[in-house]
Amino acid sequence: MTLSAHVSIAHPAWMDITGPDGAVTHGADQDWFPDLWQQRAGCGPTAAAVILSYLARTRPELAPLYPEGAMDRASFTGLMCRVWEHVTPVSHGLNRPEQMAEGMASFAAARGLTLTPGLFVFPSARTKRPPYEQVEAFVRRALERDCPVAFLNLHNGRVKELDYWHWVTITALEDTTAVILDSGSALRIDLRLWYETTKRRGGFVAALGDPA
Repeated sequence: MTLSAHVSIAHPAWMDITGPDGAVTHGADQDWFPDLWQQRAGCGPTAAAVILSYLARTRPELAPLYPEGAMDRASFTGLMCRVWEHVTPVSHGLNRPEQMAEGMASFAAARGLTLTPGLFVFPSARTKRPPYEQVEAFVRRALERDCPVAFLNLHNGRVKELDYWHWVTITALEDTTAVILDSGSALRIDLRLWYETTKRRGGFVAALGDPA
């Protein structure tokens, strides 16, 4: 695999959501949750809902993940609330990739489906961190299968476009630049810069598993 090649999910526009005023967001926003705690802690369930809705649309066998398929804000907020019941933040939020993977699997199981998400856990200790190329390869393998990646970043390092202690959705990667969805916007971040400057652990989750 040539790591410098551009790779993307096939239909990024299928993650667009139309608001009540007709404005379109790229992905969802945790501020849409009805409860204040959900708004504060809901980045993980929001990312999960975006990913699960995309898989439901692109794979007929996974349609029960979001059978309505509606991409208006009111309908999608309903999906976010249903996902919250399985991808549920605790006192420190959803701060481990294992929680995301288990929650996605639980949501699918409640709908008669089996998901076995793949994990790439990124430790805080620099001496224990895998090479950057392994991080990038995990993300690329998922995107090549048309599967967006949930990315947990507990410290944004020198990447100003990232909020710390936060989940976002990766939809594309070119060289070391990742396209992420966050708070209804598509942003570009330097993934390698994050790898080199973050001071905390993090992780990546591929809902369809990792064939490596």
